[in-house]
Amino acid sequence: MEVHDNPPKYGITLNRVGVTNLEYPVKIQRGNKEVVVIVRIKASVDLPPNQKGAHMSRFIEEIEETSNVLLRTSGIEDLAQMLAEKQLGKHPYARSAVVELKTKAHLGNRVYTLTGSYDTGTGVRRVGVSVEGSLACPCAMELTGGLSHNQRGRLTIEVGTNTRSVDAEDLVEIANKSFSSPLSLKLKKPDEKALVERMHKNPMFVEDVVRRCVHLLRGKYRGCYASVLCVSYESIHPFDVFAQWEGVL
Repeated sequence: MEVHDNPPKYGITLNRVGVTNLEYPVKIQRGNKEVVVIVRIKASVDLPPNQKGAHMSRFIEEIEETSNVLLRTSGIEDLAQMLAEKQLGKHPYARSAVVELKTKAHLGNRVYTLTGSYDTGTGVRRVGVSVEGSLACPCAMELTGGLSHNQRGRLTIEVGTNTRSVDAEDLVEIANKSFSSPLSLKLKKPDEKALVERMHKNPMFVEDVVRRCVHLLRGKYRGCYASVLCVSYESIHPFDVFAQWEGVL
């Protein structure tokens, strides 16, 4: 018997045990195109009260085996589901496995964070994006008669894909429409003027960003579970502010 299989000193069930922050190249085929992406992986299983430890090497073994197969997948959550189901088979003492994946993707010349997850215990699949944009403060504009402090914010959206397909690029577009203005990679003087004017015509609290995002999501993904989080990196305060919503759209 391996030491991992011995009973622990304290017979307490652990909800999640596994590996995290593992970066690994994975081959994915989309249509006729083969793409290699670097994913950051968090993989875990539950641990019963009579099992001292999880066999950590088994997490890596399954990830290596999967990465050597050309995956025909339409979404990052498909890859998460495949890994989670295989992980569960590697850990016979576990009742459930969870895999969370994170990588970088792009829409045009803008890079965003793409996430996917799957939980074998609940069967919940999720896809998500994290996008930065700009906010202009409505309170400052009212106090100054039109002037405002501006800041970048980060909007993170996750949507359940159990009942219907969710396009990550749709979520990026919704995120961009939720801010006072999307960010721009390159700004000439006329472009900068137009962007600042657009922000001041559309001032928003962080709460406004989340509410608009939920409203836009309901227009396309009504009935799906979703979570929305916006963090504003405040320019005149020594702290950040956030707003969050989760529920069924």
